[in-house]
Amino acid sequence: MKMKTDAEREKEVDEYILKYSGLVKEKRGYNALLQLLHSGVLMNERLGVDDTVELCKILNHLKFDYEFISFGIKLKDNTKLHYYHRVMHPPKPIINEQTNNNQSKRDRRLGVGKEETGTRHWGENITARKNDPD
Repeated sequence: MKMKTDAEREKEVDEYILKYSGLVKEKRGYNALLQLLHSGVLMNERLGVDDTVELCKILNHLKFDYEFISFGIKLKDNTKLHYYHRVMHPPKPIINEQTNNNQSKRDRRLGVGKEETGTRHWGENITARKNDPD
């Protein structure tokens, strides 16, 4: 299995952000986002203040890190690599065996989905009460 270089990961992040931004190609918002991804800086004069704020909303929705600078926005250091590892390929959760043991004890205690010899299942108790004459 070939390990990806940082440049390949950053390119993958660029493609991901552009795809899921919802912006239309050949429009100025898409081109401004493309400029931000390539240069790391986007000045307000490129889109205007209002549209830059709208672009920031898109970046917030995608959980992409940036920071405000005088007259624009800029990507934080290593934003793309952090995004790659945190959002696109997050670490797999570690399943704690003790949690599984506690869960199975809880299931046995409630009788959900478990059969114990000599006892009625909770569902059987309900139907038994319906069938019992008063």
